[in-house]
Amino acid sequence: MKNFNGASRPVKIIMRISLIYIITSILFINLLQATEASGQTGLDTKISLNASNIPLKDVLKQIERKTGVNFIYTNTENTSQKVSVNNHQQSARPILATLLQQSHLMMIEESGMLILKNKPVAAKIAKPGSIVGYIKDKENDKTLPYANVILKGANRKFTTDVNGYFIIDNVTAGKATLVVTYIGYNTTEYSISIEENKTTSVEIKLSGLSNEMKGITINGIRRGEAVALSNMRNADNIKYVLSEEQIERFPDATVGEAVQRVPGIAMDYSYGLPRNIIIRGLDQSMGSVTLNGNRLPSTSTSSREIDLNGILSSTVEAIEVNKTLTPDMDADGTSGSVNIISKTPKQGQEQLQLKGSFGHNFLVDKQNIDGSLTYGKRHNKWAYLAGVNYSKSFRGEDRVQKDYDTYEINGEEKVLLSNLELEGTDLRRENLGLQAELDFFPTEKSQIYLRASYNKFYELQTRGTKSYSIGDYTDFKHVTGVSIGSSGTPRNYNRDLTTFSLGYKTDFNNWKANVDFTYSEGLYDQPLYFDGYFNYSGLSAALDVSNPRAPQFDFGNVNPNDASKYTTNYYTNRHQIAHDKDGQASANIERTFDLSPKNKLNIKFGGRYKYKEDDHTRSYYQYTLKSGTLSLSNFLGNYEREQYFDGNYNLSGAISDGYLMEQYYQNNKSLFVENVTYIRQNTDPDSYSGSENLAAGYGMGKLTLDKLDIITGIRYERTGFNYNGNIVNFDNTGNYVSTNKVNTASSFAGFFPSLNLKYALSQRTNLRAAVTRSLSRPGYYDLVPWQEVEPRRKRMKIGNPDLDQATSTNVDFLFEHYLKSLGLISGGVFYKNIENYIYESIYTKVDGTFNGYQVTQTVNGANAHVYGYEIAWQQQLTFLPGFLNGFGVYGNFTQIQSKFKVPGVVSERTVRLPSMRPKVGNASLSYEKYGFSGRLSLNFYDTFISELAETEANDLMEKGRVQLDFSASQKISKHFSIFMGISNINNAQIILDYGDGRPNDHKYYSSWANIGFKYTPFY
Repeated sequence: MKNFNGASRPVKIIMRISLIYIITSILFINLLQATEASGQTGLDTKISLNASNIPLKDVLKQIERKTGVNFIYTNTENTSQKVSVNNHQQSARPILATLLQQSHLMMIEESGMLILKNKPVAAKIAKPGSIVGYIKDKENDKTLPYANVILKGANRKFTTDVNGYFIIDNVTAGKATLVVTYIGYNTTEYSISIEENKTTSVEIKLSGLSNEMKGITINGIRRGEAVALSNMRNADNIKYVLSEEQIERFPDATVGEAVQRVPGIAMDYSYGLPRNIIIRGLDQSMGSVTLNGNRLPSTSTSSREIDLNGILSSTVEAIEVNKTLTPDMDADGTSGSVNIISKTPKQGQEQLQLKGSFGHNFLVDKQNIDGSLTYGKRHNKWAYLAGVNYSKSFRGEDRVQKDYDTYEINGEEKVLLSNLELEGTDLRRENLGLQAELDFFPTEKSQIYLRASYNKFYELQTRGTKSYSIGDYTDFKHVTGVSIGSSGTPRNYNRDLTTFSLGYKTDFNNWKANVDFTYSEGLYDQPLYFDGYFNYSGLSAALDVSNPRAPQFDFGNVNPNDASKYTTNYYTNRHQIAHDKDGQASANIERTFDLSPKNKLNIKFGGRYKYKEDDHTRSYYQYTLKSGTLSLSNFLGNYEREQYFDGNYNLSGAISDGYLMEQYYQNNKSLFVENVTYIRQNTDPDSYSGSENLAAGYGMGKLTLDKLDIITGIRYERTGFNYNGNIVNFDNTGNYVSTNKVNTASSFAGFFPSLNLKYALSQRTNLRAAVTRSLSRPGYYDLVPWQEVEPRRKRMKIGNPDLDQATSTNVDFLFEHYLKSLGLISGGVFYKNIENYIYESIYTKVDGTFNGYQVTQTVNGANAHVYGYEIAWQQQLTFLPGFLNGFGVYGNFTQIQSKFKVPGVVSERTVRLPSMRPKVGNASLSYEKYGFSGRLSLNFYDTFISELAETEANDLMEKGRVQLDFSASQKISKHFSIFMGISNINNAQIILDYGDGRPNDHKYYSSWANIGFKYTPFY
């Protein structure tokens, strides 16, 4: 070793210690290597062992003696366990391995050492748990749908379903905190302990926002507004929601009446009541009506439309109007879709609601009655609900219709009144709504449901009609050749809807899935139509048209009600029936992935298959007397309305009774002969049968990037159809020749992508945008290969099996701000570009067999464009002092424009779409305090084109209309309240004029009112 002269003493000491450490380490390593080799060699020695039920440590000592190895024991081994061994001349290693395995020990050969220790227990990885639960109102224990639930810390956000239920999977075991927010309620934090691999149930109750305004609570209507606003705020698409409580605050007995309160919605009226929905200017044929997400079949004769008079508002829990679509929704919603949500049993509640009311119709002076009873209960595993709803109402309509023709007076041609018809109708309507649901919950995360509903809508009409047909004019105030027609025509309708649904929902391994099987049937049936038409001709009269909407005839000394002067030689009756039957199956599956504390991705895909059968039989019969005539004197009815059309006419006397005509025909069939031409012309072209099948599939994703939600995907739908129709031929004299049956089969299909964006400026403010594709299918009858050819008149009406579905590109932007005091301010714009727009065309055929014929046919037209804006404001004015803070306002307004090119007589013209109301709105002032709720409501729309003609002057224009309604309710106790309503206070009428201003059709209804009670013992 080199001598380090000059080194300090401490340094020398360190150097010597280092040298000793290096030499010792080398020697120790060599020793270990030698030991390792010795140990390995020793265990390979063959030995014999024979021991019975002795401690393991004694057997190990024998192995040490026979092999020369030494075992090192840790402090945790268990060598006291007794073992048995019997081996002869075997290697020690496998013998030892067997003994150690039996004793749950292991040996580690490390650097020549043989270390025995207990086998390690695998590190236990904590499995996550789940949370399921309900969000409820603290005061009344009712569930709160569409509440926001946030898992604090993880920042994972969830929304409760329609029953206030939520599921949170993959929650880390330990303490967790949920933050719950709801419009109109205090934000609540709830702490919970999560056990690994277990599901924890919770029930979180929220209290209404506290305020010092005595008498104002978050019950009843205000709770309903909170539910509806929460649904709208959390929705992935643009939609408007009416809750059960909101529907009840208006005097609206049917779904049709209720939905007219929604922004951008107008209705097509039938006898003064809303029937078909018009969304953003487009009629119901361009949208859809669904029940719990499944499209309802038709209750019409030839279209896909549903008469919303047939569904009582008391049968539904909520109504959603979807204005934009997502890929998991049916694509047939160019105008939008209305989803009716049926009542369901609620968790932890026993539900019983009894309602009854009595009313009066002031036009027909008859009484109305309504009643409903609903009971439901939720147990641990089972839940059920059943409801019965009944309504019997009387309504009326006074209708005055005018037609015109060209007459020559003093050598000059003038367009003058040619026909005046007075048609008075008394209606008796009966609605029966039955509903039931049975649920079974196999686990906390799964549900099996069976739902059934039946909506029967029966209407009996008693009509009295007088028509005045003018032969000629001697001057502008005198007419000759006047013929008076009189008829009394009873007829009835059944428009029934039946649905059965069986479904399963589950949550498994972070996936959510559901399947649904639904059968539904729509029925239109008119079994009764007896028309006895009599005529009194050859009259002259003075004509007063100073009031062009109610022209007056003066027949001088001639009695126009002399029944003996009215005669007929024929009788007509008919029976129409249509069935629309659907069987459909759908399935959906989805999963959410947490990308980061503020970002997540939800993927969803699924499909639907539907098979439909649709048939329509129209049986019209006319029987002509073989000789002679019948006198009205023997068939007089008792229909009368002395103050007809607000006192302008007396529609009484000389009106026949259709029942008497039917009775006479049945008793005297030998006196009549069938009018074959009439029967075949009015029966065969309109009768058809066929089937359709729909196959649809979609994939979509929802990407949440902090405050931005991106919902996008694509849907594919294919519709195949097969229809049987009739070609009906007539000769040159107009007589029936033949009917030939014809069949067609075809299909249409397409891809329908969509993009919905929602950006949360704040918790209560959203910006929304959407670009979607949608479709509108032709009506059933439009696809049928039927023809009606009349050579004598050179005209024909034909079906069009070559029709394609109309498709639309839709763009929407919406701003919405939800007010803390239960309210909403929103505004948006929209645009629709509709390709292959479907409309009825009247044109002259050029060339071919039918050259020069006037053809009426439904066709695909050029592109149609619809655009507009809508604004809405609803707010409880709780910031006002004292008595005034009970007031609230509700208003919405939609302005719509459209353009569409149609062929004209001289050249094509650009028009607005038929049925499109250019301005639609609602306004109401409410007062709610101390258990009282009152509302004065106004619904209006502007003048629109009802029916297109070849010239603008002959277009039918429906005049703008404003209707004023009032409703109120008062709580008598916690469980009992009374209510009342008056509809059409201002006697709003429906008026149609021709494009040049000539009056055409005028319908008058007067008002109707009701008063009733509501009893809820399990409030």
